[in-house]
Amino acid sequence: MHGVHAVVASLLQTENRDLFRSVLVTLAVLAASIFAPSAHAADRLLSAMITCKPEFFTVLQARRGSFAPVRIVPYEWPSNTPHVREAKDVFVEEVTFARPIDVGGLSVLEFSQKTTVQDDGPSDFRWQFEVAASPSDVAELLITQYGAPLKADYRDWVVDSEKVREKSGVSGSLLIEPGEAGATISCRLYKAEAGGFKLPVAAESFGWPQLGPPPLINPNLLMNALAQCRSDFFERLAFDRKAFGKLKFKQESGPYPKGRDHASPLTRVEFQTPVRAWGIELTGYIQRLQMVNGAPGLRWGFQTRENSANLMRVVALRTGSSWEDPQGWSVDFEAEATGYTPSPDLGFDEGFVGCTTPLAAGKEPPKPVDFFRNEDTGKAQ
Repeated sequence: MHGVHAVVASLLQTENRDLFRSVLVTLAVLAASIFAPSAHAADRLLSAMITCKPEFFTVLQARRGSFAPVRIVPYEWPSNTPHVREAKDVFVEEVTFARPIDVGGLSVLEFSQKTTVQDDGPSDFRWQFEVAASPSDVAELLITQYGAPLKADYRDWVVDSEKVREKSGVSGSLLIEPGEAGATISCRLYKAEAGGFKLPVAAESFGWPQLGPPPLINPNLLMNALAQCRSDFFERLAFDRKAFGKLKFKQESGPYPKGRDHASPLTRVEFQTPVRAWGIELTGYIQRLQMVNGAPGLRWGFQTRENSANLMRVVALRTGSSWEDPQGWSVDFEAEATGYTPSPDLGFDEGFVGCTTPLAAGKEPPKPVDFFRNEDTGKAQ
């Protein structure tokens, strides 16, 4: 297995997420046969997991060294609406391991945690392990080794409410579901049960991430600058350049912009690993000079996997505004206290969100190689 672990670690270092995920799923099948549930001694971490109590994180932090090295990816749901207090906003951290981790007879592949915020405070917390075993195998182990009162519920396994009182310490929110590479074991803790508890950030539980590029330092500042088509967007790109990881620079013709206006070749910067901001997966940066009605202009922005309607919806929710033709953007009445309108220069295409702004005569446009330069090597990656 050591050779397999080395391959997985190498894929994480190269940040090829699609290739890594396909190998991880294959590895999960192998790991399931190696770490199949059997007569293992009770494990403190699994014992703490089935209680779904905050003490789980104390146990997790005590053995965080066994999970290293890790990659941590924080992100938000695209439906987050920060300018409306009553709306539910969800914040997630995903932790990926370089190799499967044996925890009490289960091969653990990933960990994730989620906080839901409403009315300026957390309303519930969730956390889960993804393991390389079928839901029924996981349930069998937890029933046999830990006395968890579980019962089958279609494809899932849930706690039997009639037996849970007989098995003190097992939470009624414990849930086993089919996962991408096997099964997930998850917990949910509501505000009324949590007291003053808050989820620790993933780095507290697993240590500082050593795999993959770091997350954006402040994605809101970057995306706000983009939504308002401000020039400090380019400063934010340079400030966060390490978050974009390994890059490929290309010069090509299309597909942006559409129409008859004369345009120069397009500069495309591809991100090997998608970068998450506002719940959107950013896959690259696009820039080109163009003449619009005889005046020089610059088209710039992010390439994504989303269509134009979804991108417009995310921007509307994140700014607290809405679009109506022909009036344009306006702040929603529910978001009047803090909302703002995007720039009229902001535009959306299939897989693209960005701006078309005037370029003063004789002024040189920003050079992508400058704000995506790797500071460690002094050159573009």
